[in-house]
Amino acid sequence: MNVLIEDDGKTYKVLAISAPHEFAHPFPGTQFVCMIWDHDGHFTDAQRSEVAERLIQGGCKYAICGGQNCEAWHDAVDEQIVGRQVDDADPTNDALDVMTTWHDGQTPDDVAFFFVTCTDFGYYDFKHYLVLHVGDGETIEEVNAAVRWHAIVKGRI
Repeated sequence: MNVLIEDDGKTYKVLAISAPHEFAHPFPGTQFVCMIWDHDGHFTDAQRSEVAERLIQGGCKYAICGGQNCEAWHDAVDEQIVGRQVDDADPTNDALDVMTTWHDGQTPDDVAFFFVTCTDFGYYDFKHYLVLHVGDGETIEEVNAAVRWHAIVKGRI
């Protein structure tokens, strides 16, 4: 895992995985936003579910899903949230406040803009962001460059 950019009090990290067990918590004990970009569409439903579980356990409060199978990634995160809500006796548990979106057919630039500028909600003002690259693809650097660009521009506004 590498730091992509630190700007305006915000940290953006990048992690590339080719299997669920490669996922490492990017910000232990801290809530964060995650942009999942699926580059090759090779993860199974079970693998997406495992990554989603690790994200929620690790403090992910907003999952933005782009690239291949982005709706399936969105659904995997939602299923983890719903499963936890069913098992939780406290309907007001803030730990279960997790937002999700999917961006089918959108460019890395469009999704990066949303990731950087549109993910604070309620009383959440995030300072930690993870770009999670799933699989291999030619757009890895394009996604990173788009996030870097929007983070820098937002920090100057």
